[in-house]
Amino acid sequence: MFRIVIIIFSVIVVFSSCVKKPSKSPIPTLEFNDFQAWKVRTNIDTAVLILNYEDGDGDIFLDIATQGPNVIGTFYYLNSATGKFTAIKDNITNDTARITQTIIQPKDASYKNKSIRGEIYLPMSPFRSGDSVKTFKYTFFVTDVAGNKSNTITTPELKVTF
Repeated sequence: MFRIVIIIFSVIVVFSSCVKKPSKSPIPTLEFNDFQAWKVRTNIDTAVLILNYEDGDGDIFLDIATQGPNVIGTFYYLNSATGKFTAIKDNITNDTARITQTIIQPKDASYKNKSIRGEIYLPMSPFRSGDSVKTFKYTFFVTDVAGNKSNTITTPELKVTF
């Protein structure tokens, strides 16, 4: 009997140690999850980039859209001449072109002052600079309401055949 209790206790300890504890850090963290791309009938590139997030104080979402953008990214294409990834330049500012999106807090829920984690779905259309670009990657970071900047994630090398 004592042996069974020890075995059950050991199993509980092992499984409970595998559970990731929620973050208490007010600085959000990001992690790449997935990228899905397709071309719709009108010949327009469409994609969804999925990022995992965690925020110890729950202020990763903005209260109103005018506070944004809070998701900032950069697109890099594989330059066939150099064999290196190159960012697209904005012709107006002559600076690196940015991808910006604003994610606002759901109206029916408040996550402020609570440790939260989940997925951010970023719809993109178009998602690349032209059909000739087949290999590319992105970098992304978020800023929360308090101005904390997350880690910057880099997606793996992404490829499309269309």
